[in-house]
Amino acid sequence: MSLRLHSARLALAVGLAALSTCPPAGAQAPIKSGDILTGTLRLVATRHPNGTRIEAYQIVSAPRAMPAADEFCESGKGVTAFHLFAMTDAARKQLKPYLGKPIKVKAVTLFCSHTAWHIGDVGVSEWTLVPKQ
Repeated sequence: MSLRLHSARLALAVGLAALSTCPPAGAQAPIKSGDILTGTLRLVATRHPNGTRIEAYQIVSAPRAMPAADEFCESGKGVTAFHLFAMTDAARKQLKPYLGKPIKVKAVTLFCSHTAWHIGDVGVSEWTLVPKQ
């Protein structure tokens, strides 16, 4: 075997060994209270099964893992739509300028959606806007 071929094989073996120590591309730590959500803000208008009109602010982001302890999340499935609860006029006024634009919020309280009132994969009942830097 030539020295060049031996060197190429050694380099390939070292590269494969280095890759095997990396976590898989899809692996990520589950999201938790206090984490920052980043994505595009949208307003979803729909109706609850009882006929009540619902307007929900959502952040649409890259898939995020939820804690396995949340029984309403499908294990291993990344969540992408985060329903920001905006129950007051002040909260809605704070979000309105960001519609269709990138936004960052700190998720204080979040959980997997489990009723028809929760629009998206995850409900974020408490959040704070992260100011632009």
